[in-house]
Amino acid sequence: MPKRKPPSQPGVPEWVLTYGDMMSLLLCFFILLAAFSELKQPREYQRVLDAIKEALGSSGGIGMANLNADVRNSIIAQVPELAKREGQKRSTDQTPLPNISGRHPQAQVLHQSDRVAIGSALEFEPGAYQLTLAMQQKLKFEIAPLIRDKRYIVHITGHAWSQADRAGSGLSLAELSFRRAEAVLDYLTQECQISPQILRILAASDQEPAPGGLDLGDVGVSNRRVQLYQTGMTVDQMHPDPEFTGRNSGG
Repeated sequence: MPKRKPPSQPGVPEWVLTYGDMMSLLLCFFILLAAFSELKQPREYQRVLDAIKEALGSSGGIGMANLNADVRNSIIAQVPELAKREGQKRSTDQTPLPNISGRHPQAQVLHQSDRVAIGSALEFEPGAYQLTLAMQQKLKFEIAPLIRDKRYIVHITGHAWSQADRAGSGLSLAELSFRRAEAVLDYLTQECQISPQILRILAASDQEPAPGGLDLGDVGVSNRRVQLYQTGMTVDQMHPDPEFTGRNSGG
């Protein structure tokens, strides 16, 4: 008969080991806090802080702007030096040239904005500048609803192309491109109730051929066209009294 194994002696519970490791880590943590709570070498730390401030180009605490701070490495501190190089007295944003005298002491500068094409181009036959029925339908039902009751200026740009346009119309390309744009303007104002105040005629002649139109040679129908563009400028920006009511007239 085999001998019975003697009962094992009670040992240390497993949680005691985990507890001991945790207490050791806490002890190390508090020792590190005590070590970092006092700067042992303040001069060395101050040099590091000064170097960081100079690299960032400014100094001061969080949430405050120290206007008297030393900003030797910032772009603001370089303005006087740049001004000396340009031969100016105060700053480089000043121009030595005087302003041109105008009718009014203050002038408003209006920048040309990007333009967006309205609908597809209206293509003409060589030498023609009259609108076909298809063109009229496109203007009335596709283009006019997009610009009616709007204040944005619309450019009506006419184009002409090649000797076929000259021979078919008896006009120069510049005049023919103007006639085509004028026909579109007349139809929009007379038949589509579009305000003439927002419409502008541009005669591009053959100076703005359509992409790929040059490859078609003399048959470049896409270059005999009228294209409408809506700009980002309003008629009120370009004219003080666009309706000619006399309210803003200067006398």
